[in-house]
Amino acid sequence: MDRTMYGKIVPGTLHPYQCTLKNGTSPGCCRKREKIPIYVVEYHHEVLPHIYRNMGAKFLPLEGNTMVHFDSHPDMLIPKNMPENFVYEKEKLFEEISIENWMLPGAYAGHFKTLWWIKPPWAHQIKDSDQKFLIGRNKNGHIRVDCKENYFVSECLVAKTEDLEGVREISLRVATLGENFEQKLLTEVEGPYILDIDLDFFSTSNPFKNIYDKAGTYNKLKEIYKFEKFCDDIFECMSKREKQIEILERIFKHMQERKCLPDDVPSEVRELRDKLLKFYTEEEIDWELVHDAGCTCDDTELPHHVSSCEELGVMFERFRGVLEGLKTPPVIVTVSRSTEDDYTPSEDVELIQKSVLRIVREKFNCDEPILDYSDENTE
Repeated sequence: MDRTMYGKIVPGTLHPYQCTLKNGTSPGCCRKREKIPIYVVEYHHEVLPHIYRNMGAKFLPLEGNTMVHFDSHPDMLIPKNMPENFVYEKEKLFEEISIENWMLPGAYAGHFKTLWWIKPPWAHQIKDSDQKFLIGRNKNGHIRVDCKENYFVSECLVAKTEDLEGVREISLRVATLGENFEQKLLTEVEGPYILDIDLDFFSTSNPFKNIYDKAGTYNKLKEIYKFEKFCDDIFECMSKREKQIEILERIFKHMQERKCLPDDVPSEVRELRDKLLKFYTEEEIDWELVHDAGCTCDDTELPHHVSSCEELGVMFERFRGVLEGLKTPPVIVTVSRSTEDDYTPSEDVELIQKSVLRIVREKFNCDEPILDYSDENTE
């Protein structure tokens, strides 16, 4: 089955090529390869077509897969206003997703059941935990979760359990690869799984940290866009957050289009604009980019830790140790460079990629990597 034959699946039904076991997986139906393929892409959401292609070709089951995800970022948001039926129309889905939200649409469709986020010590968006939550569609036909982690609350992606339809249960395991990491933890990984690695796991920068830095823009944005849970009612908090973001989006869009402030804006935004215009001209400032940078500021910052050569060596050895804890090999390996969007430092990306691929290929019987970020190697 080639990529054009990957069909539409309805929640709760079986694909005509699929049989399932009690745990929701179908390893007995899957074809086997002599060598594990490695797909290397630039932007992280570009791994999803490769994953879907392997499901369509029956190397991965269509339901119940495990994702072992090494990254400085969870990547577990959801395209907020995407119609839920897009998850069954792959071309629309691939156009809708981006680097921060490519994983959970596949979980809603049933393709991913267990998500492991193995994070470096400098990543704090979700605390180490072992939890389950439901994913489904709300009354407006959008995908939401009932997980009350601030990571989801600050993005207004949480719904009441009783308001979700077509639900599936997702298992989420979060663990920090630090000094006290239990190397045998991943012996608990079961069933067909995808080994997914973002190279910014080993060293990462916050690309917004130096935005229009002469004006101290990022620190001012942290004050303007800050999210705080002011009460125990998360839905009241989300309502306030949605209103906050809507107002700010409207203001910055107005500034981008008309090069002036609208009436009645918060004093902090007026002060930010005045400060920026002391150092930059209107033509130099992309106000919508400033808004995008602000939207990354909630109760935590994007992780920023550019690793030294010594720190890289430590992380490589810890990564090698984790792979030793895996009882079975992955079905496929996906790798994201994340350097063109400035998350993986460009000066280190080739070293990190070479080291990671070497470690993976020493551990598993892998094929030559498919470099899907290179014009010379794209399909």
